[in-house]
Formats: sequence, structure tokens, C-alpha cells
Amino acid sequence: MKPDPEARKPGAGFQVTRREFLKLTGGGIVVFFTVGGLPFFPEQTEAAPLPEDFNAFLRIGGDGRVSCYTGKIEMGQGVITSLAQMLADELDVALERVDMVMGDTDLCPWDMGTFGSRTTRFFGPPLRAAGAEARAVLLRLASERLDIPEKRLRMENGEIFEAARPENRVTYARLAGGKRIERHVSGVEVKDPSAFKVMHRPELRTDSFEKVTGRARYAGDIQLPGMLYARILRPPAHDARLVSVDLSGAEKVEGVRVVREGDLIAVLHSRPDTAETALLKIRAEFEHKTGQVDDESIFDHLLKAAPEGS
Repeated sequence: MKPDPEARKPGAGFQVTRREFLKLTGGGIVVFFTVGGLPFFPEQTEAAPLPEDFNAFLRIGGDGRVSCYTGKIEMGQGVITSLAQMLADELDVALERVDMVMGDTDLCPWDMGTFGSRTTRFFGPPLRAAGAEARAVLLRLASERLDIPEKRLRMENGEIFEAARPENRVTYARLAGGKRIERHVSGVEVKDPSAFKVMHRPELRTDSFEKVTGRARYAGDIQLPGMLYARILRPPAHDARLVSVDLSGAEKVEGVRVVREGDLIAVLHSRPDTAETALLKIRAEFEHKTGQVDDESIFDHLLKAAPEGS
């Protein structure tokens, strides 16, 4: 990519040509905020702070399985696996024994939602800290139960045992009893990367099997009694005005309901594909101005239309 020499003149700041910009962004649209000319991304401080109690992030069940609670959801980015890896490593349990509970508003800490590539950067550190504190608390509880100093104990795969006598051990499940752990330890450090056993290696995504076999459930799989799917008649462009419409074709499709409120027209049916078929039978005529912006002029148009200092 050859840089535009005009964009490198003193005082011009960092600029790129339209072609350079599209190459840098992969041809997509990038939206960001600026403050004082610098990129600005809303930080965690804008939301209610995450809980300090590690119990908000995890729970050890009576069967020894660990539930990991996060307000984030899996959208194909792989965090259903990577967050489980973080907790498994800090808590010294096997990855397959971590159950992810994602986006459950009754159980999970609220942290603004899933956007802006924030899961690993902003939720990952407090999750690891919660796992590290839970590990320290479990070690202290095991020391008291086994009557052995902590320095003589080891932790592995959900169990704590005496280094000199491995048969002398206790499980996390027995220590926690399937209940909330009310003990706390302050000042616990997360593990150094050199101590990683799970995070340092690639793992198959834990949701892969469900997705490739069709067992995974998505929003489109939700079925409720009496639920209908809607397809909306969209105008071909901004500021387009509906001039005329013929709904008779859609109304003839068995089971279809046609809703119209002014220029808003929608067809509803219990099956989404039937609603789509009915929508295609609507004959609509729109009036709209010829667009003044196309793929060649959009970049210059945005520069001219942008507010001062943005």
C-alpha cells in the first residue's frame, strides 16, 4: 500500500486516502468516538462496578462442577471457551468441569452487555481475580480441615492434598458443600503465565459439538404458544415515501395476518418462511430522490457532514 504523500505533510496530522482507509478497515465501516481528537471508548467506570465478592462470578456445586457466571454472551467470538479457560486455570480445575452461565439476569453480574471487544479486556481480569481468591479460600479451608499447613498442600483438578501423602486429600465439593462460600482472603495475586495449564494451550470451542450437530439453540429456535413471526416491508432508501401498495397477494396466503399503520406494513405468520413468502407477494411503489452519495463519494461526504472536532 503506497501512502498518499499529501497526507504526510507537516501539520496535516495522520490522514489516509479513501483507498488506504478501506484497506486498513477491510472494506467495512468503523464507528468510534473521539474526545479531544483521541479515540475514546467508554470504560467500565461508566457502569455500576462489578461485585467484589468472588461468589458473584462462580459457584462450586455439590458434584464438584464449577459454574462460571458472566453477563457476557457467546456471539461466535469464542468467549464461552476462553472465559472458562481463565477460571479453570485460576481455580485449578479441568476445563471440562466448568459450566458457563451467560447472560442470566437473575444470576450473572451486570457489566453493560456484550460489545466492543470488551469481554477479555474488561471482564477477564475480575473473573481471574475471583478465581484466584476462591482458590486461596479453598486452600485455607483445606488446611483447617486436614490440619496441615497451607505450604504443605497442593491443588489439582478440584482437589487439595498433602504433597508428602497424596492420599490425604479433600475435594472442593466437600469444602464448599454446594453452598456460597462466606470466607474471603484479600491481596491474592492471579497466576503468572508461566503457571498456566489451560490458558497457554489451544482448545476446541466447548460449544462446537452442539453447533455442528444442530443441538445448539438460538433466538430463532424459541417457540412460545401463539407466537408469530413478522416480516416488515422495507423502503428501498432513506426518505422514500410509499405511493401505493397492493396487499391482496399477501392476504391470500393461508394463516397470514397483514398489519398496516400508516406506511408501516408487516405480515405475520407462525412460520418465518411463510411470512417471508407473503411479504414477497406485496406490490409496493415508493417515491424517493436519486441518491447523492455512492460508494465513491461516501468517504468525502462523511468528512464534510461530520460535526466539527469529531
